[in-house]
Amino acid sequence: METDSVSIELPGAGIRPWDQLLRDVRELEMRIDTRIAQYMQFVQPTAAQSPAGNSAARTDKQQSAALESEIATILGDLDAVISEMKETVQHRRGSARVLERHQSMYTDYVREFQRYQANVQAAAARSELLAGTAPGVDLSDRDRMVDERMRIDQTHADIDMVLDNAFSVHRELSEQRSVIGGATARMVDVSERIPGLNMLLGRIRSRKRKEKVVLALVISVCTCILLFVLT
Repeated sequence: METDSVSIELPGAGIRPWDQLLRDVRELEMRIDTRIAQYMQFVQPTAAQSPAGNSAARTDKQQSAALESEIATILGDLDAVISEMKETVQHRRGSARVLERHQSMYTDYVREFQRYQANVQAAAARSELLAGTAPGVDLSDRDRMVDERMRIDQTHADIDMVLDNAFSVHRELSEQRSVIGGATARMVDVSERIPGLNMLLGRIRSRKRKEKVVLALVISVCTCILLFVLT
């Protein structure tokens, strides 16, 4: 299978300009979109009930394997460029929001590729099963079994995706908890470094309590005098 000859400069020593990184990441994303669209056609199994069908099935298997290898390579290149973009953002030379968007797109590409890969493998297994069936045999039972296996494989892929999302949320919550814990620790450290701060706050609270007691006594005395005058 022919591949596009596109020049992508992968990370090396030093940090490349942000505009160059954006061009590279967009080019890689366009290539992934094209290759995944081509890879989707192998989800449907090729009938293999004749020598011609067997030859077509073998050709599809070789092409799908070549596409899998190419998509995996492009994903690796994209991950490397995004890592370089992250380093650039850390040096305050790029946009964190743009980086987050491309990271999210990369995650979607990986999940989509894994889902189609599971479907293609199930379709290949179905094609091989049909190829091993003798002519004239009723395939209805076998078809139902293979379809059920494909549904189970798809369910497993969906469960893996849900688990990935759950682990991502758990990791983000853990990071937020660490940030909050660090802020609390810094506040405690500040209060310990200023010995008189707690004493000052205690005196303020004590003074407020005394003022409330004096105010209550004044109100009580005034009320008694007013009742005495009225009577």
